[in-house]
Formats: sequence, C-alpha cells, structure tokens
Amino acid sequence: MEDGTEQTNSAVDDWHSIQVSEGIVDGSVDVDGSSSITVDQDLVGLVVSNADEAFEVYNSYAYTLGFSVRKGHQRYKGSSNTIQMKKFCCSKAGYKANSGVKAYSKIDTRTGCGAFVQFDVGDDGLWTVTKHEKVHNHELCVFNKSHLLRSHRSVGDNQLLYLQGLKDSGVALADGIRRRQSTETDFFFDFELDLDARLCSFFWRDGQMRRDYEVFGDLSMGGKSPQTIMTDQCAAMAAAISKVFPTSRHRLCIWHIGENSKKHIKTLRSNKDFLDMFNYVLKYTETEAEFQFYWTRLVTDYKCHKNTWLEKLYDCREKWCPAFNKDYFSGGILSSQRSETTNHSIFLGAFYSSFVSVISEWRSKENGEDFRCAQGVPAMMMEHVKLLSHAREVYTIEIYFLFEEQFMKGSACHQEMVLNDGRQQKYHVWRPDIDIIRHEVSFNAANLDISCSCKLMSELGILCCHCIRILHVHCVSSIPDKYILKRWTKKVIDGRNVNIDSMVYNVGVPPSIWVFDISRKFQRLVVSSQDSSVARKLCDEAVDDVKKKVEAEVGHVHIEECGVSSSSGGVQNPSSRRLKGERNKRRSGVIEKKYSLARGRRSAANKAALSTKGAVQSLVLENISKLAGDGYLVHPSSSSSDFVQFSKGLDDNVGVD
Repeated sequence: MEDGTEQTNSAVDDWHSIQVSEGIVDGSVDVDGSSSITVDQDLVGLVVSNADEAFEVYNSYAYTLGFSVRKGHQRYKGSSNTIQMKKFCCSKAGYKANSGVKAYSKIDTRTGCGAFVQFDVGDDGLWTVTKHEKVHNHELCVFNKSHLLRSHRSVGDNQLLYLQGLKDSGVALADGIRRRQSTETDFFFDFELDLDARLCSFFWRDGQMRRDYEVFGDLSMGGKSPQTIMTDQCAAMAAAISKVFPTSRHRLCIWHIGENSKKHIKTLRSNKDFLDMFNYVLKYTETEAEFQFYWTRLVTDYKCHKNTWLEKLYDCREKWCPAFNKDYFSGGILSSQRSETTNHSIFLGAFYSSFVSVISEWRSKENGEDFRCAQGVPAMMMEHVKLLSHAREVYTIEIYFLFEEQFMKGSACHQEMVLNDGRQQKYHVWRPDIDIIRHEVSFNAANLDISCSCKLMSELGILCCHCIRILHVHCVSSIPDKYILKRWTKKVIDGRNVNIDSMVYNVGVPPSIWVFDISRKFQRLVVSSQDSSVARKLCDEAVDDVKKKVEAEVGHVHIEECGVSSSSGGVQNPSSRRLKGERNKRRSGVIEKKYSLARGRRSAANKAALSTKGAVQSLVLENISKLAGDGYLVHPSSSSSDFVQFSKGLDDNVGVD
C-alpha cells in the first residue's frame, strides 16, 4: 500500500473514462473477503468494523475488477487521534513528481485516476461507505494478472509453505504427460522407438509453445526451422544441425570458446595485451574488415599463426564471430549459458522436470514483464525528445532502455555528409576519441529508409546509435514502422491469441492463477478460524473430506503432518531496531532489486567493452594511422574484408587491407 492524497470528483467528467464492466463480486465478507454487491452498483451503505476490514473489502473488490488500492486522505475528530473519515483510492490516483533520473527509476503508473471509496466512522465505531466513485481513466488489469498488482501481492508464511510443497512434489514423467494431455486440449506429444522398443526420440509441446513460435519463431515446429541455433563446440551436434536444420545459422557459444582457450592457449593468455585483443575479436568486432584486421595483428604481433587451436578457431570464424552474423537475427545473444540447467539433466524424466521448471520460471517472468509494461512507463533520460517518447510508447520497458542507451550514444556522435544525390544521403558517423574507424549510414528522407554498416538492426532488432543520430538530425519524430520489430513491442501478446480454455483445469482460470487464488481463500478461511475451537474442528473435517474426494480423482495425496514450533515463552527483542535519528529508508522491492542488478550488469558489460576497445585501439593506433594516410578509415557497408580509405577532396576512395 502507498499513502496518497485526497482526489476530487470535479475533474472526473473531463477524463477519458473507462466504466467497469458488469460482473458479480463474491459474497459478503466471504472466504476471499469480497462484498456481495454487483460491480455496476455502489458500495455505498456497506458497514465494517475497523480500518483493516475497510481496506480488505475494497481491496478484494479491486482484485476482482483488476486494479490496485492504496490509502488515501483521512480526517480526525477535532484534535484527537480518532479517525472520522478515511479514503481508499485507486493506486493510479494523482501524478508522479519528476524527481530526476536515478540508477533505478520506478515506472510511472499514475494517471490521475479518480476512483475511490470513502468510509465515515460513526460514534458507534462502525465504518460505513458514504461515497464510491467507480469510474477509472485507465485500462483495468485482466483477472489472470490481478495477483501481480501491488496491493494484492501479499503472501503469508502458510501460503509460502503450501506453494513450496507443490513445487517439491514432482510427478513421474509418464503420469505428468498423461495428466497434461487430459487437462490441456492443445497439448501434444509423440515419440519414436527402435526395433528393440527402446526410446529413440521424444517430442512434446503445449499450446503456449506453439503460439509463441508463431509469433517469435524461436523453436522448430510446423516444418519451420529456427533462424539461429547456438551450441558449444560439440562435433556431433554440429553434424546433426547441418542435417536436420540446413537453413539455420549455427552459432558457437563464445563463453565455451573462452573457457577452452584457458586450456589451449594458456601461455598466450598470460599476456594482458594478447588477452584484450583476443577478447575483442571474440566479442566486439562489428564488421568482417575489422575482425580481419585485428586477427591479423593478433597472430602477427604475438607470433601465434602456427598455433593449431587458433587455426581451427579461425577456420570456423563464421560460427562464432559476431561480425560474420550481422545479417542473422540473434537478439544479441552470444552465449548458450541460459540452457546449461537443462543440459545437466541426463535422464529423460529429470530433463523433463528440469525443462518444465525452467519454462515455468521464464513464463512467470514474462507474465510479470507484460503486467509491468501495461501498468506504466519508465522515466526518460531526456525529456521532450520525440523519438524517445515514441520508443517508450511502443517498446517494452527493457527494449526501451536499450533504445535509450543507443540514443544517448548517438547524442555523443559526430556526423559528416559525404554524398547527397537528391535521393539518397550518406553520412560517416563516429564518436570522437572513441571510434578510430567510422561507420557509414545511408538515408533516404523520402521513404525514411536507413541503414548502417554496423548492422545492429538486423542483428538485434533495434536501430543503432548511428542511425538514430541521423534520424534525430533530420527531425524525424517517430521510429519508422519498418524498423519496429513486433517481438519487442508491448502489443506483441495481442497477436498470440491465447486460448485460455486449453490452459484451464476445469475451473475457468489458468492453473497457476487458480493455485494462487485458492491458497489465498484457504489462508483467509484458516486465519478466520484460528481463535475458535469449533471452527478449527470444521476445517480439519473439511480437509479430510476434500482429501478423500481429490484422491478419488487424482490418486494418493500425501499431506505431511507439521508440528507447531514455539519459543521458550519469554518475550524476545525485536529482530532489528532503528536508532534514534536514523532515517527510516524505504526498503527496495524485489522488482527494483532485480532491475537495479540487471542494469548494473549491463552497465558493467558496457564499461568492460569500452575499456577493452580503448586498450586494443591503443595497440594498433599506429597501424590505423598508416592505413588512413591523410584521411580516415570507414567500415565497409557490405561484406568485405577491407576498410574503405576516405580522403577529403577525392571522389574515388579505395579499400585497404
């Protein structure tokens, strides 16, 4: 919950309003705490006993509708501490003050929403709803994401134990497959046996995997090959991929190459300059010409051109060097480490369990990201920039941060026009003191066609800093549609056509959401019964009865008997105390910690790349100067192993090796 300020009703008519749809909220202070009033009616007249019940009633109402609640304005009786009036409002009430950009910036979820409920406290101490504004000026959250809203994210210790028990209770592979096939209408599996009835291959997919593939195309299905496959240097896998997926781009994981280098070129790696240059050709070269230049310097300067391992590595350079794969989408992934968890599972049953666990975790994160993107927008590094505003509007939060990073790099770039034939313009773009070789950008103002020799667009799916610089110089206020990759947008889920019916277990909601919701209801029921011996007995009898009925459907269910631990009886000190005068700092949330960590890692990676680039360029600066002569070098716009030497005042420019 968050504290808020009182919202007035006078501005409600001026907002673009969304009236909540009709529906029924579960019965009066029920197991889930809901009221028995229909959504299209007021809560006015509802009576509760205290502030906690007041919040629970409105919060449960909000859970069903799809919005979050925070505490609003309150008024006291005279100079006493007795509350006379209390408001609870939609969490999107008011507007967020701009406090400047920090290392971590929470997304801005405020829309000035005027929905609220007001309780007046009578002399008898009862809390009565006297005002209820139902109109929201924003979209409401869908039910299967309501549990992610801030005021609905509280999970008790008993719920955590229950959920952990579910996680630890695994099922056999065959039982798991049969159960999924009987409960998910679009779950599919198949297998092959050899002549001795031994399992040769096994395939399965659920409905969401198929829908994801139709949108993203990351897996092999429906006769369609993946664009890129990344593995370690296993020869057997390479042979299989070339046979089964002849049109796919087979990439080698650079992390594995780096680890192998510690064994094969250990002595060479002890030289820091060699290590910097080796890492540069492994990860950071942007064009084939740049790779060829630095590789030649590497084997020449350190006299390792006869090293067998390096020779083999060079022969397969198109499989691992980023410069040779710029025309193939990879999302910027250079390592296969994300799959290492499943690679360690040897037996099929263990692999299946591990795979399902990983997929479940990824989907949970994706669900959270979808929710977060729908709830608000991130703070911009620079205000009133049209390109950034448009990017924030269309891209997911994480992709917006990547775009913003490119924009900020572009703001440090210089550009020089080298061609203008009336239809097309060509620019050389570089960052002074950072880029000793410039990139070439071609731009057509008539149809907004733009391309760059770094080819970040085809590799990652977002415009590079060089292209953004030229668009900004030409006052282009929005990203051209042709350069907005659908997979990176907030609206990509709209095209997935999720079939909820195929995901449910005969209860109308997806299983994971049902588990959360039912545990929430049982938690409320148990807590309400703890002070009554009769109510406790009823709960125990109900558990035994339900257990028998569930076992008749799904088989034996093991419920572990847990003893109740207790302390020695003495009152203990608090776990922590705030010293007098110490500031009461807000605790960092889980999402905030995750994003701070992720952005910290990305920032560290960028600094490492910049540091490596600077160190390597200092080693070859003299060579570059000789090649450039009285001009400068430009990356080739096509697949060429030569830089282009550009001399001012000359019409003809030549390639240099």
